[in-house]
Amino acid sequence: MRILHVNTHMNIGGIGQYIVSLAKALKQKKVECFVASSGGELEAELVRLDIRHIRLDMKTKFEFGPKVFRSGQRLARIIEDNKIDLIHAHTRVSQVASYLASRRTGIPYVATCHGYFNAKLSRRLFDTWGEKVIAISEAVRAHLEKDFKVDPKRIEVIYNGIDLQRFSNVYSADQIARARRSLGIQRGNVIGTMGRLSSIKGQKFLVEAMKEIVSKSKDTHCLMIGSGREEAALIDQSRALGLEDRVIFTGAAYMDIPLYLACMDIFVLPSIEEGLGLALLEAMSLGRPCVASATGGIKDIINDGVNGILTPVGDSHAIAKAVLKILSDKELAKDISKSARDFVRGRFSIEAMADNMIDLYKRAIRAKL
Repeated sequence: MRILHVNTHMNIGGIGQYIVSLAKALKQKKVECFVASSGGELEAELVRLDIRHIRLDMKTKFEFGPKVFRSGQRLARIIEDNKIDLIHAHTRVSQVASYLASRRTGIPYVATCHGYFNAKLSRRLFDTWGEKVIAISEAVRAHLEKDFKVDPKRIEVIYNGIDLQRFSNVYSADQIARARRSLGIQRGNVIGTMGRLSSIKGQKFLVEAMKEIVSKSKDTHCLMIGSGREEAALIDQSRALGLEDRVIFTGAAYMDIPLYLACMDIFVLPSIEEGLGLALLEAMSLGRPCVASATGGIKDIINDGVNGILTPVGDSHAIAKAVLKILSDKELAKDISKSARDFVRGRFSIEAMADNMIDLYKRAIRAKL
C-alpha cells in the first residue's frame, strides 16, 4: 500500500510532527509513505527516516487560489508516477488540492481534521473532506457534525499517537541540570509550554500567570518552546511585566523536545481552542504534571485532579493557582505524574494509531473499487 500525505508545509508544529510520527510508524508496518508539501524544518527528519518528500508550491491560505489548483494538477502527476493507492490530506488547503487530484485520478482520499475550522460559506458549500474524515477527538467529531453537517458515518475518531520510543529516555539529574544551564536557568522550578506561538494557543495567559507565580515562587522560570507570529508580542508582554529574565523563548526545537520537556517541573497548555493536544500527550508520556485549559479534546485526556489539572479558558489566576498547588504539594505532583504517564502509555501509542489508520485506509480503498 502506497500513501501520499499532503500538507501545506512541514514546519515544526503539531501537524508536521503528526505526519512524521505516523509515516514512521506506517513504514515499520510495511506501508510506503510519501509526503508532499511546500517544505520546512521537518524535511530533514523525513530524509533521516528515508521517507520521500516532494516539494509543492502550496504555501497559501487562499483555499481556491491558483496555487491550490496548480498543486492539484501536480498531485495528480505524482499519484500516477508513484502508483499511489490513497491520498491523506491534513489541512484545508491540502484537502482542496487532494480533492482535485482525486477527481482527476480516481484515487481515494481521506482527511484528518486536526482542530477547528471557521465555518465559512465556501467550506460549507464545497465538501472536500474526503471518503473518510479522521477526527482527532470527540470534540472535533462534534465540530464536524454540528458546524459542517458532515455525515456521522464518514467520521472516525482516531486519537493521536505518541512515539513512545522517542519519549522513553530517562534523563539523569546531571543531564537535566546541564540542559537547564544551557537555557540560562541556574536554579529553581521550571514550568513551560510547547507549540506554535499563536493567539489561539493562549500563551499570553501563561505569561500573565507567571507574574503571580514568581511573586510566590521567586526562582521559577518558564520555557516557551516553539515559534510563530505571536513571539514578538509575547516577548514584549514579558518585558512589560518585568519577566524578561524569567520567560525563556527557545524557538523551534524538534530534536531537543524530549530533553526540554524533561527540564520542566510542570507543563502548561493554556489553549483557547485545542483539537486534542499532541504536546500535552508528549509531556504526560514523560510524566510531567500538567495544567491545561478545559477546552476541546483536552477534556478527553485530562481527568481533573487525577492525571492533570484543568483550568477555565483564559484564566491566568487559575493557571497560577494550579501551578503553585502542584509546586507546593510533592505528593500530589508525584501522583499526577504517575497517572499521566500510565494513561498516555496505555492508550495513545503510535503503533495503535497506525493500526487504526491502516484499517481505515483499506476500507476507503475498497469502497472506491
